[in-house]
Amino acid sequence: DMKKSGIDVTPLIIQGPTEETILEEAEKLPAYAKIIGSHGRGAMHRLLVGSVSEALLHRSRIPLVIIPTKK
Repeated sequence: DMKKSGIDVTPLIIQGPTEETILEEAEKLPAYAKIIGSHGRGAMHRLLVGSVSEALLHRSRIPLVIIPTKK
């Protein structure tokens, strides 16, 4: 648990277009970085569907940390 480790986090549950919603909400918070998980589905999936992580990486104004969710 991040809060138990002394890391200040703000979990949000918001509906809307994924990339735009994440970027808009992150701008409202006094955040030094965004940390997101990535499914790592592969090149073909990214080619056909796109990657939220990749889109955020290109559009984010503050540092972005991408953590793989697969072991």
